[in-house]
Amino acid sequence: MLFSLGARLAACAEMVREGMVPADIGTDHAYLPIWLVQSGKVPRAYASDIHEEPIQSAKSNIQRYGLSDKIITFTADGLAKIPPDDVDDIIIAGMGGDAIAAIMAQADWICHEKYRLILQPMSHVERLREFLYRHGFTMIAEKPVCEANRIYTVIHATYSTNPTPFTEFDFYAGRLGCDNPLSVRLLEKQADILEAVADGMAAQQLPEQEAHWRSMSAQLRAYAHGEEKKDNDNSESYL
Repeated sequence: MLFSLGARLAACAEMVREGMVPADIGTDHAYLPIWLVQSGKVPRAYASDIHEEPIQSAKSNIQRYGLSDKIITFTADGLAKIPPDDVDDIIIAGMGGDAIAAIMAQADWICHEKYRLILQPMSHVERLREFLYRHGFTMIAEKPVCEANRIYTVIHATYSTNPTPFTEFDFYAGRLGCDNPLSVRLLEKQADILEAVADGMAAQQLPEQEAHWRSMSAQLRAYAHGEEKKDNDNSESYL
């Protein structure tokens, strides 16, 4: 019997392409690759984790579902042991945005249009978006989900030889839209964070930085309520 995934992993599974071979990085218990193979969405998969204990748990679960011949496990740092010629979709979920960016930075081979990246940051999504934009990746879609009373976002991206133009505003808004209540809540939360940053700049008597963050916060709130994005200079980032 096919088990159910939580909202975060279910959104990741939805973005995996039918019939492709995914690699789940930081797999923990390997629930996502097990679900993908067991559901028939993919023929086989890879599961990798930097720690041995989660991999042992993953192997046990894979064996319990009779999928030892279809899911290969690795104990490895990031994408170190994933064979580039034998994967299509790369899933990195449940880590901070900085950690996800660091894993990607260590694997130049992912800079190819054949791969799809499915990324679910637990924090600092703005830093992950900046990394994607500045390194030639295009965000295909972004989906907000709610799990355990917290809202997360799942990013679907790919490398492009013709990358999407961006501004600093895009680091904070991403591909979120004002037509989804969860997106609006995420945008409002980010605006609150930037407003607090502006307060900190005011306390340090840094008027230029204060004005920057208040402006960015105001733009996010306006966008959350239906206004179009404004063009900003992307030559400098305050992240």
